[in-house]
Amino acid sequence: MTLIKRILLVDDDTVTNMLHQRVIAKSGLVEVIDVATDGQEALDILNADLTAHRPLPELIFLDINMPGMGGFEFLEQYPKLNVEADAQLIIVMLSTSLLPADHWRAEADPNVHSFCDKPLRLENLITLIEEFQPEDAEGRSVA
Repeated sequence: MTLIKRILLVDDDTVTNMLHQRVIAKSGLVEVIDVATDGQEALDILNADLTAHRPLPELIFLDINMPGMGGFEFLEQYPKLNVEADAQLIIVMLSTSLLPADHWRAEADPNVHSFCDKPLRLENLITLIEEFQPEDAEGRSVA
């Protein structure tokens, strides 16, 4: 299975971030876990990475409801970063929202790859990592 170099958690809840960091660490599949507490901080992290020519996180878990800049506002600003199309950047909405409108809005955004319910469970993380592994021309995982 692929080892993910870097994940970015974007959530304003400290306890949720700690729980998700434990789940991610327990997987043994991720080298670095970064945390942003709102959408603007996440954009700042990504912009700093792009400016410094550092690799971007391969996976972003994005909460919907946060004070300041929430998840959907982040998604409105994200295209302005000019992330290259071939960057392996996967955005997953991670939320407790039960509103069908939130699910539809997330699924309609071309930058969102999936919608997961909180809390993140180990099985869900492993499934996501398996699902988004790069493949070679014959469809085999290259990891």
